[in-house]
Amino acid sequence: MRKISIKSGMVDNQRKDRRLSLLTLTVEADGVEYNSLDWGLGGVRIDGVLPNLGLYSSLMIKVSGERRGRQLSFEVMATVVRIDTETEESGLRFDDLTAEDLDVLEAMITGRRITE
Repeated sequence: MRKISIKSGMVDNQRKDRRLSLLTLTVEADGVEYNSLDWGLGGVRIDGVLPNLGLYSSLMIKVSGERRGRQLSFEVMATVVRIDTETEESGLRFDDLTAEDLDVLEAMITGRRITE
């Protein structure tokens, strides 16, 4: 799979998917809500550091957002892939997204309706 090189904060990031920052998602982890800074089909960067979790820790998260007046959400296991205590942000990789989870993410990106 081809990776996209994106320069962000003087750092080249190698990503499989484009990242979106215009639509802010809410990520709930261990009962605490965090706002997304950017996100894509592979994961999400959040504003905050998850307490008591180290790099490569796994946890269940709920991702939600509103698109065209409709609230969309899904739950998925995620792995902590970045912790930046200076900027107070964390990166989470989605693990084992289902077809339904991908449909929700695609609907968030495109604004299309999910077939029910």
